[in-house]
Amino acid sequence: MFMGSPVPIRKVAVSFLDNDERQTVRSVAEMTELLLSSRWPKRANDALWKEALSCCLRSQQDHKKAKRARRAFVKAARGANIVVYSKH
Repeated sequence: MFMGSPVPIRKVAVSFLDNDERQTVRSVAEMTELLLSSRWPKRANDALWKEALSCCLRSQQDHKKAKRARRAFVKAARGANIVVYSKH
């Protein structure tokens, strides 16, 4: 488990293709943990994943950067064909 700061975000739910169950994240630390999990589809040189992880790591202590990290997370999820349940 990734132990980062619980910088809150507007919640976002995702569902992986191998499972219909939704997983909801509510903080930058939870997004980081999901990006680093074995469930996240890894592809060589995945620029969207790298950007999302980088944004999450930079925003662990900065509430101002959390919104950007959330946008990058949603973009990376969609790029990895993960279903995103969000208005963003």
